[in-house]
Amino acid sequence: MARNPEKMPLDEEHTILSQALEAFAETTATAATVLKTDVRLPQGVADAEIRLADGKEWLVEVKRNMTPAMIGAAVAQLDRFNKPGILVTRYITPPMAERLKTLDVPFMDTAGNAYVRGKNLLIYVTGRKPPTPAVSERAVRALRPTGLKVIFALLCWPDLIDAPYRAIAQAAGVALGTVGWVFNDLRRLGYLNETKAKGRVCEDRPGLIDKWVEAYAQQLRPRLKPQRYRVTHPDWWKTENLADLGMWLGGEPAAAILTKHLRPEIIILYGHTHFATLARRIKPVKDEYGNLEVLYKFWAFDFPELDTNYPLVPPLLIYADLVATGDARNIETAQIIRKRFLANG
Repeated sequence: MARNPEKMPLDEEHTILSQALEAFAETTATAATVLKTDVRLPQGVADAEIRLADGKEWLVEVKRNMTPAMIGAAVAQLDRFNKPGILVTRYITPPMAERLKTLDVPFMDTAGNAYVRGKNLLIYVTGRKPPTPAVSERAVRALRPTGLKVIFALLCWPDLIDAPYRAIAQAAGVALGTVGWVFNDLRRLGYLNETKAKGRVCEDRPGLIDKWVEAYAQQLRPRLKPQRYRVTHPDWWKTENLADLGMWLGGEPAAAILTKHLRPEIIILYGHTHFATLARRIKPVKDEYGNLEVLYKFWAFDFPELDTNYPLVPPLLIYADLVATGDARNIETAQIIRKRFLANG
């Protein structure tokens, strides 16, 4: 399998890793050795494998830049390796450093900030300033909100990839012209191959899922006008006929229904059209830290009903919302969703 071109150029990736290891050695007096790069595993591709002075070996995930919205996705990627993993990036702010430390996620950056905990090793350095301004990623339109709607439809409905552009646009709820430039980007990024014999084929579905989940949290989700409320009775959603209201459960309650693996604390609903009707019954109060979040529905396709008594969003969106929380138990549940419901992803 060829290396996924969605990653940053290898020379830039290697530069970030090299600079981070140099800064780590300078600030901690602890050496780290690169054993190999581009490490292929059954669960995906790690960017490198390194060994620290205590002899412990770590798989590396390199990110050009990190934002708070990306933390959950990065943690989920490291977890899937099923081996000790470390996040390497240009710069980790003090609040992000504290968040990663709370989640027990090892990291290094090119400024010398780091958190590493091993059997005989504990390092935590934060507050060091970035040596140079962070470099912004080149804009990829397919990873902007409208493009993400198309990718979502393709990932949820795999047979759609070889359908006419008009059918794809209708399923994604976008203009017809959008599909062409999204496909051009996907070809350039290595996610789409097209031949006369096989038609269009999605390449590296797991990598595309990772990229969509990361971009969804940053780009599309904030555009869905999320609103938070507090509802007195936490289990109200179990007795409401949400399907009749054109609403779908996502996040924690959807995951709880599918896996029986957690007790939901935050209820996520997609679909706002008839929220006023629901509100008259459940009496929600505006609260930015409340236990109910309502977002606009952004897809226009029907997908196979899951065997439940509740209307649920597609599993990919359940997975993405769990990952975006950055909560360790939610990420653990997200991995169960991925293995069971995101085939070959």
